[in-house]
Amino acid sequence: MFELKNYVMEISKAGSFSQAAKNLFISQPSLSSSIKRLEEQLGDELFDRSVHPIQLTECGEEYIRSARSIDEIEKNFNVYLEESRQIQTGKLTIGGSHLNLSYVLPPLLKHFQANHPSIDISLMDGNIDLMLTLLSNGEIDLLVDSCSLDKAYYEEYNYQPEMLLLAVPENYPCNERMKEYLLSYEDILNNAHKDPGRHEAPPLSLLGDAPFIYMTPDTDTGKREKKIFRSEGFYPHCIFTFRQQLTTFHMACQGIGCAIISDMIVKSDIFRPRLFFYMLRGEDNVRYIRFYKKKARRMTYAMRAFLTDAGVFSDDNQ
Repeated sequence: MFELKNYVMEISKAGSFSQAAKNLFISQPSLSSSIKRLEEQLGDELFDRSVHPIQLTECGEEYIRSARSIDEIEKNFNVYLEESRQIQTGKLTIGGSHLNLSYVLPPLLKHFQANHPSIDISLMDGNIDLMLTLLSNGEIDLLVDSCSLDKAYYEEYNYQPEMLLLAVPENYPCNERMKEYLLSYEDILNNAHKDPGRHEAPPLSLLGDAPFIYMTPDTDTGKREKKIFRSEGFYPHCIFTFRQQLTTFHMACQGIGCAIISDMIVKSDIFRPRLFFYMLRGEDNVRYIRFYKKKARRMTYAMRAFLTDAGVFSDDNQ
């Protein structure tokens, strides 16, 4: 009864029989007929066809859950077969935000492709909610992000620390009040800002009424912002809220508002941004960029090779 599981999953994803048929490169009548026969075999309907986009019935949702479990078992067994034959090839799909795919992965991918040319790599970007769904469903092998995930379900591999900095457009008057706390651009490039005790953070109250660009509260940066502001009892005037840190950074560069920015962006930017940078107080300004793997997913040769090249995995991890 699960021979057609790919058909059912594609219809659920596409939201219609017609679009699913196109994606599967088969005719719609053939797809509809196949699903109808499956439903007769099951004695229940998989889809509620009275709504648009088409929705799974309770039976359909359970079918999908079972189908994903079967896919997971098949993938794990294929990994076993590959490893037993010592096949050093494979596929690797890595997911993450546009920020992490643009700033974290490039140097790793360059090195990895040179060492493992027989492994095919695919990248998928999107927000954290989408990436977690794809990781849970097995559609991506690894997730790169600085969020915190439940260790009961995900294995994490620390890659590198990341520090959040206060960014203020150069022409803002508050810079004069904070000049003794200013971080030089060279200090950030050389990681000198990470030396304990070398740089002091300014009181956020010195920002005065300077406009601020927030990150949405569902993001890790947004949650940390909230803690940082609350700890100082100062809440800047919010003019915009964004979900992507790169958007926040570029808005700040244009002088639209102050923002909290990852040092990773500052160090990787081709042109020196028209911003002044300052340290932030407390522990919420430091976090780790990590790679995550679903615990139930068997470690493939491709995953192991990539994590080993990144310096975050060895046989001692097993």
